[in-house]
Amino acid sequence: MRKLLALPLALVLLFGAGIASAKGNLADKYRADMLPRFIKYVQIDSMSDVNAEWMTPGQEKMAQALYEEIKAFGLPTYFSEDKYIYVNIPSNLSNRQAPVLGISAHYDTTPDIIGVNVKPQVIKNYDGKPIVLKNGQVIDFESDPYLRNMIGKTIVTSDGTTNLGADDKAGVTILVTLLQTLAENPKLPHGPIQVVITPNEDVGRSAERLELQYYHPDYAYDFDGGVNGEVVIGNFSADRVVVTAQGINGHQSFAAENGYRNSAKPIADLIAAAAPSQNLPNNSSGEEGYLEPHHIEYNATDNIHMVDFRLRYFDQKEGQNYLNRIQRAADSLAQALDVAINVEVTKQYENVEYGVKPEAFSLLSAAMKDAGVTPQPKKERAGTTSAMIMAKHGFGGYTVFTGQNNPHAFTEWLSEEDMFKAYKVALNLVNQVAQMNVSGK
Repeated sequence: MRKLLALPLALVLLFGAGIASAKGNLADKYRADMLPRFIKYVQIDSMSDVNAEWMTPGQEKMAQALYEEIKAFGLPTYFSEDKYIYVNIPSNLSNRQAPVLGISAHYDTTPDIIGVNVKPQVIKNYDGKPIVLKNGQVIDFESDPYLRNMIGKTIVTSDGTTNLGADDKAGVTILVTLLQTLAENPKLPHGPIQVVITPNEDVGRSAERLELQYYHPDYAYDFDGGVNGEVVIGNFSADRVVVTAQGINGHQSFAAENGYRNSAKPIADLIAAAAPSQNLPNNSSGEEGYLEPHHIEYNATDNIHMVDFRLRYFDQKEGQNYLNRIQRAADSLAQALDVAINVEVTKQYENVEYGVKPEAFSLLSAAMKDAGVTPQPKKERAGTTSAMIMAKHGFGGYTVFTGQNNPHAFTEWLSEEDMFKAYKVALNLVNQVAQMNVSGK
């Protein structure tokens, strides 16, 4: 196990002071590149599709464009067969071995709302008036109080016929701009850096084909969050629980003689026993979990009923209690009704709190404060790329703000200022992690 040590205070101050002034100049230099880059990205159709075998043609087009842009920087870049884009930058430090910094984002956009032929609207010097979109929907202070902070600043919306795609092309913009900065400023001190830009986040598959030889950092930060300062430090764990009841075909009127067994009754009774009303999502808030029977399917040919549960929880013990309740109900009903009942559990994403190093937040907090940002830690009642990586590979990471607002909606919009601040945070993270030292095994 590697031990991470901070440098002596005097050296940290000397090193940090020199790089801080340089970072300020660098950030300002690259700000002008960010908005045009973002506008270019959102106009590339890259919706993911839950029914696709792996990815859509639009995602492939987006991935290819990103790969060519990043490769042109001259950085060590790997484009996997599954269309992940990896950049592994070796350390340029000569006096110590810094830990590996990992930064991620995703290039797909949600299939929940149309994201094809996006026509972004750039609003400079926003005057505070309601923004009326083509579909009649309105973005204003009533629907979105955070918009008040944007008066006099630059924001971007769609025209209302699509979503915008700031989720997560704002994050991609930040990462690509960071890579451009590192490539064009090779003397900027940094430890080893691993960057990955993934497909299929919005269908829950961004970690599915991740290759750990290219992305397995000591500290992972996913740029896919909301407004200025927000950091997701914890999130729901998510399990898909599929319960099937196998009936026996026959004429119902002669069931006593021919062995007919109904498959609907055991599923109905199991739902009632395992997911009472008080445990449904509409009765859950804060850090409370829930169990929802999301949909039921029936295969008449084989006399099979299936219920697909969505299980969400922050606390592992609470999640296990729900799973135990489902299994007990299945076992009891199988015996009472003389049918075969099967319970299958699939981990979809995991609470990143279970796999984050203790110092990860202090590193991010220092990077934020150096960028003039106040950290606002929060726990998310949803999943993230980091949560998917946690579920599949066992290491967690925090999700950092990018300036995206109202994702998965026609009213989605971007704060240019927040996106720029997030880029500065990423640049500062490079500095913070570079000041650390790895020793021991």
